[in-house]
Amino acid sequence: MRFAKKLISVWLGIILVVCMSAMPLSAADPTEPGEPSPDEVAADLLLIRPVALCSIVVGSVIFVAFLPFTLPTGNLSLAGKKLVLEPVKYTFLKPLGELETPFRVSATED
Repeated sequence: MRFAKKLISVWLGIILVVCMSAMPLSAADPTEPGEPSPDEVAADLLLIRPVALCSIVVGSVIFVAFLPFTLPTGNLSLAGKKLVLEPVKYTFLKPLGELETPFRVSATED
């Protein structure tokens, strides 16, 4: 009897997840196409920015730890750009609520 209850609850959970993921995402989009929704702003502020801030710390530690390897090969600027500069730009220069913005903040930048 216990096994049947577990099996039923697992199946109900799977069905619930599948049904929720099948909902159209654009059905309740009251904002303009260029303006982020309040949910996107909240997710960016509460989840993404703190994780991006942690990536700055981790990237900086990795950058400093591997300086003996990047200096002789001449890849210091590339390592600094990818591990430190791009996360800093993403964290502090990206518009609030823009969740699909890549690390590159402006399209003209190389």
